[in-house]
Amino acid sequence: MGLPTAFALLVAAGLAAGDPLAALGLVLFPPVAGFLAAGIGLIVFGWPLTAWLHRKGRESWRAYVLPGTAAGAMIVLAATYALVGEAVAGLVPGLFGGLTGGATAHFWWTYARRDRAMVHAPSLEAIFE
Repeated sequence: MGLPTAFALLVAAGLAAGDPLAALGLVLFPPVAGFLAAGIGLIVFGWPLTAWLHRKGRESWRAYVLPGTAAGAMIVLAATYALVGEAVAGLVPGLFGGLTGGATAHFWWTYARRDRAMVHAPSLEAIFE
């Protein structure tokens, strides 16, 4: 039995037991948690990293993907450790977090930053003069 089938059976069991709210929670939890984690990662890591790399003129695919992978893994490892209390329990979820962070950074570079990488914003002194 695959994971999607098991998930569908859990939702069906919740509906059959007369608790549609629990089934709705099962359905909505993964996308909502993923959206929140991605948003927090973007605000805490992505935007400051983008500003710093742009200011230094060091934007590249590697400059985004390596820290994105590390940040994604660290967020998941820290959350798993906080919930479970064991670092080993977070290794597999941490791998998925790293893949997610690296993929997000790859798409951020490819679709949002690559064309702007060589165009540097004026310095703050020039803006306020």
